[in-house]
Amino acid sequence: MGLFYFDVEAEGEDPQQDRLITAQFRPLTDELRPSGPLTILPEWEWGEKEVVRTVLGKGLLEESWDFVPVGNRIRFDLTFLMERAHRHGLRDWDPAWLRRFWFRKPMLDLGNILVLMNGGRFDGSSIANFVDKRPSSEVPVLYRQGKFREILDYVAAEEEATIALLAEVRSMLATFGERKRRR
Repeated sequence: MGLFYFDVEAEGEDPQQDRLITAQFRPLTDELRPSGPLTILPEWEWGEKEVVRTVLGKGLLEESWDFVPVGNRIRFDLTFLMERAHRHGLRDWDPAWLRRFWFRKPMLDLGNILVLMNGGRFDGSSIANFVDKRPSSEVPVLYRQGKFREILDYVAAEEEATIALLAEVRSMLATFGERKRRR
């Protein structure tokens, strides 16, 4: 199984009109620890179409277990990527394929766990309430200002904070699971 931290940064939240700024991924062990380098694909170096093509080439949007995305708000990231791939003519999505994909694609989304960590409340369950990270809303502003180094620093810091939280949650839930497991 190929677990990968995965995330995107975008100009906004509308994948039909807002462009991707970066896509990033890193291989993870089964313990959710990094097992290789963080790959950041910045739009300003690659162009958005090539960023999307490269990520698609990794198998992210295949139903296989070769690239299992792990992160926060994964459905947002994948939907954004699907829309941008469609816009660039790289892939078409019919309704039957989409239903199958969302049913069969393995993924690990921290977002659901954050809701539980927040007492079951969605309001206030942002990852920013549980880790030290800058607001993602800064990224589009930095992009428009041409502050690309700061975007790369943000992406790296967010990845580090997310993976640390994932590893801590995994450890706590594994202990809880062992206590609750029926023998």
